[in-house]
Amino acid sequence: MTSSAIITQTEINQLLVYLEFFQGPSGTFYKEVNGWRCEVDTLIAFRKALSDTGFTMVFDWGAWIREHEIYRDIERDIEKEIMNADLETLRKLVTSYVRGDRFNEGLFLAVAMSGKIKQILFRLRQISAETPNK
Repeated sequence: MTSSAIITQTEINQLLVYLEFFQGPSGTFYKEVNGWRCEVDTLIAFRKALSDTGFTMVFDWGAWIREHEIYRDIERDIEKEIMNADLETLRKLVTSYVRGDRFNEGLFLAVAMSGKIKQILFRLRQISAETPNK
């Protein structure tokens, strides 16, 4: 993970290839193993791509999520907020979900199943289209 606020168009494109996957039915994001929901390989690969591209950031995500209360309840409809978020906010939000999953197993899967990752990727695509190539 990097603390850099810079992410290239190439790195964004590496994440956007997962948009089609996240547009699919939420039941395809996991497999049942001995009664437990386990992330499928594509979801695991996406999480790895978040780290490999530097999309996730090193920062005090716990303090950030406390300050941005609207994002804490993963059941809450935050599509409007996501679709108006800037790139840094998207990165911090995703980082908070990834890091939060280490303390609350299944959080990232639940966020994916709720459609929030799809919304974030839609917004990322929109920001990417509006930004001149670097």
